[in-house]
Amino acid sequence: MLREGQGLNDPNKVRTLVNQALPTWQWTRDELGVEWNMDHLVQEGGHSVPRCAITGNGSGSAIVTKQIAKCKELGIPLRTRVFMETIIRDTDGRVKGLKVREGYKFRDNTSGRVKYIRAKKGVILCYGGFGADVAYRMHQDPKLTDKFQTTNQPGATSEGWREANRIGCQIIQADWIQCGPWNSPDVKGMGIALYFAQSAAAMFGIWVNCATGKRFVDELANRKVRADAVINAANKGQLCIAVANKEGIEMMQQIHHNILAKQLERGVVYEFPTLKAMAEKFHIPEAALQKTVDEYNAGLKAGKDPLNRYINKDCKPMVNGPWYCSKLSPKVHHCMGGILTDMKGRALDCTNDKPIPGLFAAGEATGGVHGAVRLGSCAVLDCLVNGRICSMEVMG
Repeated sequence: MLREGQGLNDPNKVRTLVNQALPTWQWTRDELGVEWNMDHLVQEGGHSVPRCAITGNGSGSAIVTKQIAKCKELGIPLRTRVFMETIIRDTDGRVKGLKVREGYKFRDNTSGRVKYIRAKKGVILCYGGFGADVAYRMHQDPKLTDKFQTTNQPGATSEGWREANRIGCQIIQADWIQCGPWNSPDVKGMGIALYFAQSAAAMFGIWVNCATGKRFVDELANRKVRADAVINAANKGQLCIAVANKEGIEMMQQIHHNILAKQLERGVVYEFPTLKAMAEKFHIPEAALQKTVDEYNAGLKAGKDPLNRYINKDCKPMVNGPWYCSKLSPKVHHCMGGILTDMKGRALDCTNDKPIPGLFAAGEATGGVHGAVRLGSCAVLDCLVNGRICSMEVMG
């Protein structure tokens, strides 16, 4: 994390995150009842080896549904359609509560019934990123115009960020915004093509520039390196695709069960009987593509990848069809910056760098954990570890 964060992340926060990874995973299993795939570890972008645990259904929903169930079991009410309009900070500097709108209609910030909620012990801000707010993200990075889609849900907007700023929170590194390199232009939002591009092609196949028929990036490099490579090709009018054959598909489906049928049905993954047919479809120089595959296979045999990619022990030479591919088009995915907090999760004041009494923050709303690049799988860990730290601090 420190290497890929390029010196922008707080070493103490990184150390806390990694030291709490195992006990937090055990907590999700033993206390929440989350089911995990115990047969496979995944290698997400930027990791040097496969080390990422994956849930039984291959999705973060397996964690969230168990959290919701636990809240119901404990009698904790979850309020939906509630818009946080104002964080109430008193003249003594302490955050005393919130002004909200219940029955809020999305995008109409004047809708709903105004209500005031007093915070007896504290307020924890976990409002996520602003990937769906084009205007606000362009304030931070003018390159991220509306030509870039986002993987985020429509509510990933900037109201929480602006309000935290207004009451004096120290905001850092907000211009470090990550694009997911494995997304497809064939679907709006996150979609399911990424599971092929990452779990089949990046780990057990190759990524290819259609104009040259060659690989153009280490498929397991961090997300910024890969997204920048795809974007640079797109700026030249070149399409890039993720490629795997049946062996890669088999590995993907051990993690994401029976997903290929859905990918094919939705038209986000393409199937071909031969490599030649794929080359014809996407106007790829056939000889160059075949040479690229041959060089990749030779690298597997020699134990040395031509682009120095980590070679998974389950990788097999790509020889026989059917062959599969998905188009690549990076989308805005994660905001690495946010509220600066101390090691107890307390939000710091921009005027004196001291904790704002009664205010805490965790997850994508904060900065300093990931630095320049967030590694795959570490966002969920960030939310769980630092969310628990904040909660235990608030409850005493």
